[in-house]
Amino acid sequence: MADKKSDTGPTIEELQAQIEALQKALDEARAAASPASEDFAANAEAVAERMQEGLQDLQKQIDAHPVPSALFAFGIGFLIGRLIAR
Repeated sequence: MADKKSDTGPTIEELQAQIEALQKALDEARAAASPASEDFAANAEAVAERMQEGLQDLQKQIDAHPVPSALFAFGIGFLIGRLIAR
């Protein structure tokens, strides 16, 4: 009769080596992503600050010139209404 080959699959040592390699790769990916996420957070914070400053400047302009601001807002609203009505 033919001899049967015993194929038991990977050994425990091989599996542990693969797990360690995967953990190392995951740690490297986390280390690479960390600076990118910090840059994104810093950029998002800078954009939020600039938007806040822009809104404050707009509020100052509206307070300084209320009638022209109201007329401008009315005109923009009228144009948007005409565009939507079509």
